[in-house]
Amino acid sequence: MQTPQNKESLQQALDQFTGTEKWYRHALVRALLYTEGAQFFFEETESYWLLDIIATEYWPMLDGHAFLLITVTSEAQQCHIIVEDGNGEQLKSKHVPFTTLMAGTWKFYLLDNVLLLPSEY
Repeated sequence: MQTPQNKESLQQALDQFTGTEKWYRHALVRALLYTEGAQFFFEETESYWLLDIIATEYWPMLDGHAFLLITVTSEAQQCHIIVEDGNGEQLKSKHVPFTTLMAGTWKFYLLDNVLLLPSEY
């Protein structure tokens, strides 16, 4: 797969992921698995820092919620992360004052100790 150059080509590449054949395990939070699509996103955008935030700050929230929607909005070298319960109720938010993450809105689902793209659900 060719490396995406802009948010449209990245989103098109992400939309190609449906299901997964290979699972990845977070290095520190060993109970957290993530899919090929999520791995592609973190690798292509060089945003493993986002994976670490999800693993350390949001994954523990699965104890009280069966499903989490994580929305990352990036622009002007900043990003804002919002975690919702899937029914529109915001549970947590975080502002990241500097990032090299490509501008755009990126969504992830977190359930059953697995982080995945919406197209992989």
